Amino acid sequence: MKSRIFLCALLSGTMAFSQVEDSIQTDSTAIEFDFVEIIQRLPLTSERIGKNELNQKNLGQDIPTLLQNATSIVTTSDAGTGIGYSSLRVRGIGQEQINITMNGVTLNDAESHGVFWVNMPDLASNASSIMIQRGVGTTSSGTGAFGAIVNIDSSNPSSISFLESANSWGSFGTQKYSLQGGTGKILNGKLRVDLNASLIKSDGYIDRASSELFSYGMNAKYEVNEKTSFRYWTFFGKEKTYQAWNGIDSETMAKNRRFNSAGAIYNEDWTEIIGYYDNETDNYRQHHNHLIWEQKYGGAWKSNTTFYYTRGKGFYENYKQAAELIEYKIESGLEYSDLVRQKWLNNHFYGVNFNLENQQLGRFKFFTGLSASQYKNDHYGKVIWVKDFENPTTDLEFYRNTSKKTDLSVYAKALMSFNRFELFGDLQYRFVDYKGLPVAGGENEFEDFFPFEGDFHFLNPKLGLNFYASPSDVLYFYYGMAHREPNRSDYIDNSEIPRPEKLHDFELGYKKSGRLSLTANGFFMYYIDQLVATGELNDVGEYKRTNSGESYRTGIELSANYNIIPSKLSVFGNLTYSLNKHLDYSEIAYDEDWNEFLVNYGDTEISFSPNWIGAFGVQFRPIQTLTLHLQNKYVGEQFMTNTELEDGKLDAYFLSDLILTYAPDWFGKNLEFSLLINNLFDREYESNGFYYEGPYYYPQAGINFLGGFKVRF
Repeated sequence: MKSRIFLCALLSGTMAFSQVEDSIQTDSTAIEFDFVEIIQRLPLTSERIGKNELNQKNLGQDIPTLLQNATSIVTTSDAGTGIGYSSLRVRGIGQEQINITMNGVTLNDAESHGVFWVNMPDLASNASSIMIQRGVGTTSSGTGAFGAIVNIDSSNPSSISFLESANSWGSFGTQKYSLQGGTGKILNGKLRVDLNASLIKSDGYIDRASSELFSYGMNAKYEVNEKTSFRYWTFFGKEKTYQAWNGIDSETMAKNRRFNSAGAIYNEDWTEIIGYYDNETDNYRQHHNHLIWEQKYGGAWKSNTTFYYTRGKGFYENYKQAAELIEYKIESGLEYSDLVRQKWLNNHFYGVNFNLENQQLGRFKFFTGLSASQYKNDHYGKVIWVKDFENPTTDLEFYRNTSKKTDLSVYAKALMSFNRFELFGDLQYRFVDYKGLPVAGGENEFEDFFPFEGDFHFLNPKLGLNFYASPSDVLYFYYGMAHREPNRSDYIDNSEIPRPEKLHDFELGYKKSGRLSLTANGFFMYYIDQLVATGELNDVGEYKRTNSGESYRTGIELSANYNIIPSKLSVFGNLTYSLNKHLDYSEIAYDEDWNEFLVNYGDTEISFSPNWIGAFGVQFRPIQTLTLHLQNKYVGEQFMTNTELEDGKLDAYFLSDLILTYAPDWFGKNLEFSLLINNLFDREYESNGFYYEGPYYYPQAGINFLGGFKVRF
């Protein structure tokens, strides 16, 4: 490792918290509290966001927006409002390298590694808490964590019956209507069932970037006896969003920040837009099913087994003007014509997670488990309309291929206490078999696909140490190794076979709990063959990635949370300073004859990795029924490429949000009125972008409002 790599900074924090009681869940599972307690006790850099914090801003926006004030997090939104296509980065690390789970089941797509929050509308209303582990963290199921883990937990159904309606309205035609209810304990106290449904609509800040999102879910638990219980959690999401992933160039943005080129139809010489295709949309349905078996045995042993199945199917639709018909396998007297195409995904994801633990083995706490899953996906395209075609037809298929991914892992970890020390060890073995294959008759030389296959064997050790200076003061050290296989786009978008990533993560920190809570953490993440965003997009709006050789992320994370006047006045803050560097970064370029050659740029900044990220805020309750939250976020400038192009930067921005909550006790009902003012000072900013022969940006909305009303019986 080169001497110029050094540990320089670090900073960690928590979001503002609320003293208000949870409005839906009246109890939480022992499993959830065990998990939270275990994670917070391990020598890890972690942060918990409870239901209160999630409810503060849950008026229709996606989970990334609800988490934007957490430490080292940067969020993005294609439509500019936090509704529709959105994402988050942790320490500059994209969702493709973050393991995001629900009830321990991965939400990352097995092929792209991405998480599509738009497919899971109002998932936050199903969450009892979210635990964020920055860095490699501890072993979890699914795709390997490679920068952070975000665990979402749905907890138990309510033990008392209730009915709640929560609705909101706001800027850009935003509407949210949701209904939740629970039976409480029935069948002699053995069964509890919660149900929920939500409808979210928004026109979006960007032109035509509309969203129509629907979801419903059920959470049911049946307790056979004191030792055995079963829980079934299901969640169905349906989305239709007008595409807004094209971005906007700087010249157009100066004239009209809300311009959207998606669906544009031009005149014959391509000099003027004469209309827009009204169904340039993304359409997807996803259905999650989890069956969780919790079993207690003798001697404090207990297990948790989760069987899961996720079904997904959908497409995006494009109007292609003057398309070359041979590319779509259309034989006619025409060479070019306008057409409408759809690109489909049709997938199944199923598996099992088994976990066994005993936390009462003297000085030891022991955990072991295994995961097994398989993912199958069909990729295919249809032409559903051709202009001036003599023999009109529908569902003309112009390509088809399939993929299959098998993921197996086993782990063991232990926590040993002695005097003021706790020693933690974790070892995981993971096997991945991933292949993409053509289907007979589905070949198309004009589509970006070729067969690929990869088998991977990963061994991921982790080690940590806690030192308790006092019951409320802890020093910790952590080391973790992680590997991650390339995703589908890495195979298809690169001329060379991509290599798996490898990460060595070192964390050194201090935690203080109490009325004044503090966290200080230093991290050093050293990568070999990190897959980094090049700044370009592929044809489905995802960032192209390439192996970068050696690189590192190092920094300091600080956070504080202080109850100045308990139940009245509290403040929070977090700040991150980091350096994110490639060592001797190179890219493949092409000469005029399309011959490849290598360009070396030396040591450069990693794309989409700001040096400074911070958040701070205050919560004030002047009277028992009124709460005011002022939350502020700062994100430093960041490059959109790995070559430090000056015209390829996203400028720094500073935002403020104001939240007012009024909860009167009228007529003996639980009522709550909310007002959320986003971007209070009406800043113009861009949170995301890409670079293709010049910079393109995703402008975000100026000042905008969401107002909500909630009643619970």
